[in-house]
Amino acid sequence: MSTRFLPVLAAGLALLVTACSGGGGGTAATTGDSPSDAPETAESGPKYTQFADFPGQAVVTTEPGLDLAIQVKAIDVVWTPELAGVSAKAGKHYVAVYVAATGELADRGVQRAKIKYLQLRRDNTAGEKCDPYEPDKVPQYCFTEAYPASDLKVKVADKTWREASWSADSLMGRNLDRGETAIGVVGFSMADGVNTDGLQLCGPTKEIEVDPNRFPCVPIPKPERV
Repeated sequence: MSTRFLPVLAAGLALLVTACSGGGGGTAATTGDSPSDAPETAESGPKYTQFADFPGQAVVTTEPGLDLAIQVKAIDVVWTPELAGVSAKAGKHYVAVYVAATGELADRGVQRAKIKYLQLRRDNTAGEKCDPYEPDKVPQYCFTEAYPASDLKVKVADKTWREASWSADSLMGRNLDRGETAIGVVGFSMADGVNTDGLQLCGPTKEIEVDPNRFPCVPIPKPERV
């Protein structure tokens, strides 16, 4: 081979090697370090569940004297000796029922919403004379009025309601905007050793304001002993 062709041949080989290696703007193999391969990170911060997403049945109740109702769901139930700065009497505890509340109608808010008129219903398995209006009667159910009952709050993150600062409610209640979800807690004083199976949360309505035997009720979980 003539020596004058050697430089030309070397140059051709160099171009061939460059093309095969992907240089000069060719498509290179991707690696796991590219931004598109970076794992997505979940947003951190408190979560606020909307009323419709809480499990369980809702009781629709209307504060006496008002026209608009609220929906209430029990989201947590705890057996506790103290609630909202109030200690239970000796020989008793509170069944603390944490609730989510919202307006009954999706297209309007509710003014002065309260949960202090809720009541707790339990089966009268012990045969108690627990009807204050008929003290000699042994009714099928016993009812307990809510005390203490907190104001409703709209900025209570999920699973933080047990640690939140609660106090007995004011007389004004809370205005709920359209579709707004609020959290509150009510306590029901019960004797130690009482049967807490089959508890139900009840509330008055516009048509039935006084007779708890006719209040709408929904089942709630058995209180957790902590």
